[in-house]
Amino acid sequence: MIPHLRTERLKLRPLLKSDAAALVRHLSEWSVMRWLSAPPWPYTVADAEEFTSLSFNAHWAIDDGSGLIGSISNDGGLGYWLAEDRHGAGLMSEAVAAVMGHHFCQSSDSVTSGHMPGNDASRAVLLKHGFVDTHLEPLLSRPLGRETNIQRMELTAERWHSLRTAAQ
Repeated sequence: MIPHLRTERLKLRPLLKSDAAALVRHLSEWSVMRWLSAPPWPYTVADAEEFTSLSFNAHWAIDDGSGLIGSISNDGGLGYWLAEDRHGAGLMSEAVAAVMGHHFCQSSDSVTSGHMPGNDASRAVLLKHGFVDTHLEPLLSRPLGRETNIQRMELTAERWHSLRTAAQ
């Protein structure tokens, strides 16, 4: 069962079937979808309904009180997206801090993530939380319909804890 996590401005909660309409609305924004590798493009109601019916171990809806505005997962690596109209307010950084805090309270296993070169906002979030570059990896992007590169990054428990200690 996925735990509910709270931050100053967000609730991170399990995805609900009622999130399907918001998923379609936000994942129809090319400015969001172009940086993702897995979702199909265009993203349909059927895709959203299938996605919300799946059971995840570590996949949260990001909810700012108005409903789903993004999602974040840490199941085989950290991945996330946020609705375009919520960019630039520090919300994703807040969500990443909550998910990494949850992870490192339970495990000392490193976390991998990545971003497509050019996605400077995503890179900034990862760097802020201590992720470091490891390698470039080719990956098929379903929205782009072609292979692209992903800059892989990693965060160790030691680095996470040392950054938190230094910030206090």
